[in-house]
Amino acid sequence: MPSYRKSRKKDWLKTLIYITVYLMVLGFAGIYLLLSYWYVWIALTAGGLIILVFWHAKATVYHCPRCGYDCEISVFTDFFSPHGVDRKGAWKYLKCPNCSNRSRMEILVKIDRAKSKTKT
Repeated sequence: MPSYRKSRKKDWLKTLIYITVYLMVLGFAGIYLLLSYWYVWIALTAGGLIILVFWHAKATVYHCPRCGYDCEISVFTDFFSPHGVDRKGAWKYLKCPNCSNRSRMEILVKIDRAKSKTKT
């Protein structure tokens, strides 16, 4: 049975670092590539975005506030569904596969079993 937990500051910092590195690479590549090799820059932009979305889809699950069901979503759904942050934390607007309720689902982080076993 997989384990999940709420996002911590460490998770937010990890995400922020990934996005910052991605934007820095795009910025520096844009300075050198955008005028002469614009197609390489577009490929780099799209490739980096796809990698970030794949990582996010694999690292997170969503908790339905109505029935308590935890579900994973596809990369396509992760990319195109509305999302945001409020005082309660991060959310994504999804339809629950268990109760068919459309609502802001809470984002949970998957716990890696291999890492959790070595720490205890």
